[in-house]
Amino acid sequence: MQFDTPVNVNDSSYERLLLQGSLPAVGVFWSSQTTSRDQLNLVLDQVASAYAGKALIVKLDLAEASRAQAQFSVDSSPQFLFFRDGKLIARAKGMPSVEALEPWMHYLLGEGPRPVTRRPTQTEPPSGGHPVVVTDSDFDQVVLSARTPALVDFWASWCGPCRMVAPIVESLAGEFGGRAVIAKVDVDANPRTAQRYGVQSIPTIIYFQNGREVDRVVGVQQIEILRQKLQGLI
Repeated sequence: MQFDTPVNVNDSSYERLLLQGSLPAVGVFWSSQTTSRDQLNLVLDQVASAYAGKALIVKLDLAEASRAQAQFSVDSSPQFLFFRDGKLIARAKGMPSVEALEPWMHYLLGEGPRPVTRRPTQTEPPSGGHPVVVTDSDFDQVVLSARTPALVDFWASWCGPCRMVAPIVESLAGEFGGRAVIAKVDVDANPRTAQRYGVQSIPTIIYFQNGREVDRVVGVQQIEILRQKLQGLI
């Protein structure tokens, strides 16, 4: 049977297509909380159609594929695992484009070399100075894919307490430059990210490590408290 659209599987069915199937396959681990899901689905639909009969695009919702997630050590989403002859041969992370996936598909089919994996410059913590302004569209790439811990300040321009926290966050950006990502999210301009992490009052500061929330504080806090929590992750 030829599939020209992505196939949705879960823990009870992924092995049949990824490990036992006759075609090369791309396992796409995603989450209902993944930013820009519509963009992801559009890309996967186009790739599945373009490679119908040659390779399968297999989607795994992390909520329904915890066993597969543990088996393949998937630590963030979206994440792409490439299988040939039932073996995992490569993986890539982050929100893709059709153009970015094409070299990987050629490699999967044995039609080209393995692409060189380059970490986006946005995931590198700044060497010092100012917090990074992130949005709904690049939050996963900048914060969740970072190789260092991240502190994210959720704020709004109308929020008085947020203005009290701002110089503290600015100071931490200079102090932890090169060792951590210090970022700011305007909740009015980026409601999806705020909703995704259940931010109900501001300022809220959330700490991330390895793509996951590990701690948070709400309200105005002393710099010593914020510094200690961040230092504990480094």
